[in-house]
Amino acid sequence: MADPLYPLIPDEDLPELGTYNTIGTMLLHNSRADESGGFFATCWFMVILPVVPLSRYYVRQTGYSDESGLFSIRTSTSYEIVGRSRVRWIEVVRTYLVWWIVMPAAFVGPIVAAVGREDENAGLYGMFVSVGLVFLLLTLFFFYRMYWRPVRKVRWAEAATGETDGRSWQGLASMLQTAVLMGLLGFFVGVVILFTALAMGELPSLLDPEPNPYANTLLHPATLLAGLPVVTGMVTLAVLASRRRR
Repeated sequence: MADPLYPLIPDEDLPELGTYNTIGTMLLHNSRADESGGFFATCWFMVILPVVPLSRYYVRQTGYSDESGLFSIRTSTSYEIVGRSRVRWIEVVRTYLVWWIVMPAAFVGPIVAAVGREDENAGLYGMFVSVGLVFLLLTLFFFYRMYWRPVRKVRWAEAATGETDGRSWQGLASMLQTAVLMGLLGFFVGVVILFTALAMGELPSLLDPEPNPYANTLLHPATLLAGLPVVTGMVTLAVLASRRRR
């Protein structure tokens, strides 16, 4: 079945692709190029791994450059966005499955399985197995992208149908990026508070004869290292969203 493709409108927000310190937006391919060189790709908000799908486009690759050095990797790919399409949730689920479950499991699984073995070299063997699995998966993904991934047909649709698809992605990406950065700031603040409380002897202990509710809640490591970043990011996102509605 052909994918409906909507023409771009004059004032549409188009993605300014790029990541900085692993945070930003990136196009992940969904199909192989057809006879015209075009293919479908979903624009994702990235924090090392894909986090939120923002929009889906029909694009053509127009250039590629590699400026990598001895101690740095810098590549750049340019695209021509021909039209936009609806996000396909089967592609979203597949992306989450590959990036968040399959790849981490292949990398960490053998190492975790080797922990606790009587053989003192079990950890080393587990590391070799994990590296081999990762290279095997990367090879399979390469062949899938180049040869096995299907070519999806294009069916141009009326501009009036779904004309707002993807138009607000730029603001959403900006809000998410700011929220993540504030969450990271909250994490580092939590680390500082944790080590300060540790130095002052304020951290809770099972040996304390009189437990301190304040230390057992607000100064608990889980609160500082997990709760504080989440709360900081969510508050930032809520404030930015409320300001955007005005």
